[in-house]
Amino acid sequence: VVIPEPTTALLVGFGLVGLGIARRRSA
Repeated sequence: VVIPEPTTALLVGFGLVGLGIARRRSA
């Protein structure tokens, strides 16, 4: 999947980071 929009890429990046933090807290 190629995302040309940097804004979308940032949103996806923050989403992944959010999931990582949530997993660390729940674990």
